[in-house]
Amino acid sequence: MNDSDLPRIWTDATLHPDALTALTGAAQLTPNYHEADAAIVGSLFNGDQATLHRAPHLRVIARLGMGYDRIDLAAASEAGVLVTHTPAAPTESTAEFTIALMLAVARRIPTAAALLQSGVWDQSSTLVGIDLAGRTLGLIGCGRIGRRVAEISAVFHLNVIAFDPSPVALPSPIRRAESLTHLLAEADIISVHAPLTAATHHLLGAAEFARMKPGALIVNTSRGPLIDEAALLAALESKQLGGAGLDVWDPEPPSQDSALLRHPHVVATPHMAAFTHEGKQRSHLCATAQVLAVLRREKPHALLNPGIWPNQRYDL
Repeated sequence: MNDSDLPRIWTDATLHPDALTALTGAAQLTPNYHEADAAIVGSLFNGDQATLHRAPHLRVIARLGMGYDRIDLAAASEAGVLVTHTPAAPTESTAEFTIALMLAVARRIPTAAALLQSGVWDQSSTLVGIDLAGRTLGLIGCGRIGRRVAEISAVFHLNVIAFDPSPVALPSPIRRAESLTHLLAEADIISVHAPLTAATHHLLGAAEFARMKPGALIVNTSRGPLIDEAALLAALESKQLGGAGLDVWDPEPPSQDSALLRHPHVVATPHMAAFTHEGKQRSHLCATAQVLAVLRREKPHALLNPGIWPNQRYDL
């Protein structure tokens, strides 16, 4: 088969060298989305109906990472386009980053570093943090990442409770909270790991922040719209909350005018929790393997719309 006859893959990511090696002889990259047979996409790809129709030969979209809220699954299914993701790939990277963000907020590390870099040696009360040991960490969502966060938290002697609507049993020593309200009232630190759906949009707003302990901390490495950012800012300004670590935003990227970006008690990062060499390798290899499986007419293991498998676009 000539290279010109190989299936075409479009991507908005810089693929890991191992992923490029896996594609050698099986597919070719194209800079033109409209001629793609497959797409490997990152978190900013907008997979709406119009985008799907701009690529009439598209067979599969492979999302790098876990979240797929920016891809219209209904529209993809209607068009016969398969959608996959890589749910296990970012687990370790995101869990470790969550703990790092938690520590950065609790100990005010970025603020202290910025002061010292500007020539200010500050050991005043404004930089006094809190210990994690003996405190209660509340997980909102307890899937792969939430559970790994809980495992790492044991090293810091945190007590872990979780609110998750799934009936699946939680591993020891995680204790299931009776409700979100109970978790908010008990936790000293909240870490958000829920998926973004219509039901979870602005899951945390003014009423929820009011139920939290005065001075509690919140960390979000899941999806920005889970939190009402205006309500979060108000809770920080009133000192109802003691700090926040935000890796995800609504919208992304956030407006440069966002008061949260420069708030002295917010640690702000650019949706980078999964950005490690190892995490990128895992995600890119997994996405590539699933794309190649589809191109060979084999069912991928992390298919988000399995109901259309018999009626996918290239079989119509």
